[in-house]
Amino acid sequence: MRRKQETNVTCPACGTELTIAGKKVSIAETPATSVKQARLPKTAHERIEALRNVGVDVSCLFAMQGANGGDYVASNQNGKLSILDDNDPIFDYILEKGTVPNRHLFRRFVMAQMFHMLSFKDYGAWSPVGVTEMIHRLGYEYQWKMLLDELRAQMKMERNDPENFKDRNRWFNVKVVTAMAEDYIEQLKAHVESLPVKKCKGIPYKRLGSQNIFVQDLHSKLYGQLRIAARFIETAGNATQLYNAVKKFNDKRFKMKHATPQSKAWVDAYKGAGAFFTMQNLIRFHNCTAIDDRGRRLDKYRSLAFLSAKAEEYKNGNGWRLLAALKKMLDDNGIDIRKKMAEWRKK
Repeated sequence: MRRKQETNVTCPACGTELTIAGKKVSIAETPATSVKQARLPKTAHERIEALRNVGVDVSCLFAMQGANGGDYVASNQNGKLSILDDNDPIFDYILEKGTVPNRHLFRRFVMAQMFHMLSFKDYGAWSPVGVTEMIHRLGYEYQWKMLLDELRAQMKMERNDPENFKDRNRWFNVKVVTAMAEDYIEQLKAHVESLPVKKCKGIPYKRLGSQNIFVQDLHSKLYGQLRIAARFIETAGNATQLYNAVKKFNDKRFKMKHATPQSKAWVDAYKGAGAFFTMQNLIRFHNCTAIDDRGRRLDKYRSLAFLSAKAEEYKNGNGWRLLAALKKMLDDNGIDIRKKMAEWRKK
C-alpha cells in the first residue's frame, strides 16, 4: 500500500499548522494567551507588557519618556532607534482584533489537532473515523504524558496568568486526575489478575514487568502504594502540589498496553478542552460567531462569553457536549474543514 505524502498547511489568518495525511498528531505545549479587550494600553510599559503577554518578542522594545513628559514605545532593532506610533500595525491589530497573532499559541495547536481528528479518514474509507477513535489510537500511555505536560504548564500559569489557568484547569484538574488514578488502579488489578500464577518454593507470585511480586503482597506492595499516591492527588491544594503528586504517582506506575482503554474522565476532558480552544480560535481569528440557545446570532465578544458559559456548564463530565457544539459552530458558519485546509494550502 502506498503511503500518502504529508503536506504542512498554515492558516494565513491565525497561523494554525495542519498536517494533511499521516496518522499521528500530538499537541505541542506552548505558551497560551488570555482574551484581551480591544483597547490600547495607556502607558508605554503597559503596551510592551501586553505584547509580551501574547508572545510577541519585545527584546528590542523599551519605554521612553520625552522632555515634555510624553510616553513612547521605542525600538532599537539592529542598532536602529525608532519610535512606534500609536497607529503602528502591531497596535492597530490590538484595537481591531483584540489579539496579537502568534502561531505558537496553545489553542492554535489544539485547533490543528481537532481539525485533523474531525477529518481524518483511513485509506480508502468514505467517512472520517471519528474523534473518539482517533483519541483511542493515541494509546493508553499518551494520556499520562499529555497530563504531565499540561499540569506543568498550569503550574506556571497559576502564578503568572490566572485567566488562562482558569481555562486550562477547567478541564484538567484534581477531580479529573483523581478519576484517572482510580481508573488506572482498577485497570492494573484486572491486568494482574489475568497474569499466570507462578511459584517460588511453593509460594505463588506473579511477574509484572520485570518484577516478581508474591500474591499475598499485591495489596501492600502494589495497590496500597498506588492508593496512597492517589490520595496525595485528591488532596492537592494548588497546581504545583497536583503536578508533584501526579509525577510521584506516575513514577510508581507500570506501563499498560497501547490498546488499554483510556480513562473516561480524561477522554471527556480532552474532548472538552480541544473543542473549547478550537472554538475560541475560530471566533477570534476566523470571523466565526455562535448562535445561542434561543437561535440568536451573537457578535464576536458575546460569542466568546457564550462559549465560556457553555464550557462552565459542561466541564464536569460533559466535555463531549462541547465537541458537539464545535461541530454545530462549523455548520452554522459554513466551514468545511477539508475545503478550509485546501484554501490555506493555496494561500
